[in-house]
Amino acid sequence: MLRPLLAICLLLVCSPARVWAEHDGKLQIVLLGDSTTEESIPRAVNPKGPHFEDTIRLLLATEKDLPPTNVINLGLSGDYLQGLLKNRYDRDVAKLPGVDYVFIRYGLNDMGRRENFADNFPKDFHELIARLRKDHPQAKIIPMTVIPYFDPQRSQTINDLVRQVAEKEQMEVFDIYPRYAKELEQGP
Repeated sequence: MLRPLLAICLLLVCSPARVWAEHDGKLQIVLLGDSTTEESIPRAVNPKGPHFEDTIRLLLATEKDLPPTNVINLGLSGDYLQGLLKNRYDRDVAKLPGVDYVFIRYGLNDMGRRENFADNFPKDFHELIARLRKDHPQAKIIPMTVIPYFDPQRSQTINDLVRQVAEKEQMEVFDIYPRYAKELEQGP
């Protein structure tokens, strides 16, 4: 798990120079996704943490050229894009102050819950991006591939759709799947 977190740190550190929309002097990073973002199992096993967002914050703190960070983990077990858009977006995401980065990792629950997945998942993803751009115009939005959860073919289907959305939106994809899969081969 640590190596994908290092990749997040590198992505932030190596991003082209930009003006950050700091809030209370801190770089604001928002994580959107399902239980793989929320880290529901580690939270159940070790409720006191450190949790995913804490680990990212601690790793970024080692980068002396970055301001202090605030990592807001809005991942929710069982969540899917349409659920976020209809139920939580306006309350939890739209009014967050000073957002600099938004990492988006959805698809696993969408595949099982969204009718006509191949058509509706990209539509939902585009809608989320449009709303984020409207509500947080200064933020860099970063779509992410899913982790290895399903069989490789189903994961590839999801990840290919994420890549297609990112290409149409002219965004870079944070492709965590290959590295995560390689780490799983090593065992715990």
